[in-house]
Amino acid sequence: MSQTMKALVLRGGKAAIEHRPIPKAGPGEVVVRTTAASLCSADAACVSGAFPTPDGTVLGHEAVGVVHEIGALVSGFSVGQRVTVASTTPCGQCANCQRGFSGHCGGTAWGGYTYGVSRDGSLAEYFAVPSAQHNLVPIPDGVTDAAALCVPDTIASGSTGPEAARFPMGGTVVIFGQGHVGLAATMTARAMGAGLIVTVKARPGGESLAKTVGAHHALNLAEHDIEAEIRQLTSGTGADCAVEASGVRESFPRAVAVTRLGGVIAVLSSYSGPDDASLSVPLAQWGWGIGDKTILSTFQRSGSERLGRLLRLVETGRLDPTPLLTRHYAFDDVERALTEVTAREPGHIKPLITFMD
Repeated sequence: MSQTMKALVLRGGKAAIEHRPIPKAGPGEVVVRTTAASLCSADAACVSGAFPTPDGTVLGHEAVGVVHEIGALVSGFSVGQRVTVASTTPCGQCANCQRGFSGHCGGTAWGGYTYGVSRDGSLAEYFAVPSAQHNLVPIPDGVTDAAALCVPDTIASGSTGPEAARFPMGGTVVIFGQGHVGLAATMTARAMGAGLIVTVKARPGGESLAKTVGAHHALNLAEHDIEAEIRQLTSGTGADCAVEASGVRESFPRAVAVTRLGGVIAVLSSYSGPDDASLSVPLAQWGWGIGDKTILSTFQRSGSERLGRLLRLVETGRLDPTPLLTRHYAFDDVERALTEVTAREPGHIKPLITFMD
């Protein structure tokens, strides 16, 4: 058997396939042979330098595969078993993990997001899973690789906002942004019992996909008076929950404005800007400080137990994330897949990248 593999590696601000040694499973680790992978704007951010990624790092944080090698201290898995791992891979032991904030593993923002940033990622023929007992999960037999691939990042991230908000059954949820995370928030809000789901994006387009995955109304800033239409749709009360998944700072005050008194604004976005950048809270819509509106800044909830529950929703037909996989590639075409995701072409949500057996 060859001791090397193909991997997408960051070099000098570009990404290219290289041959690398197949990783070995250290204590607490499992090495997975990749069968399918995906990528998103976070990988593009690693290439552009927006994330401080060292040269020579294998990119990627979304993959499924089969167990290749099991390290010491890991039990409950077998070689050849189909598995996946969340894009956030915390240790499960540090203070933040034990406090329930595993996304900030090690005491830093984004601390649990290590794949393709501070450690080699999963856009390779093999990848190592850290703290595998905490992070690795079997894929149910009834779930395809393609469907499972949408769970480790897209569904795991998008579902965190609605789940953290704990909106009432039959409540109204408004979701700003309809990239892969916003679309996942849309479909999981439906699965969690939202009675009315409204999506908002900057420009027209994508309405049919939003409605396919759960939206009742798909609005855009170019053609709609967002606040007025949401008031009309809710008989003047506003939304029980607004999920801000656009990553645009100007969307935050809109999310506050459309949320009813006593409602929840769940922020899934990572905003960019200078160190002194800020978000604006519209005081009147905030209730002048006494509106009982809750703002939650949330990072992906992770761990194998939660990932297993999300996979169960796919297995039982409550979620079908496969419409989000809009283009297919062989791994040898992964550089083109990254280029096309970086270009943010209309209608392209997620790539499905397959590996030869």
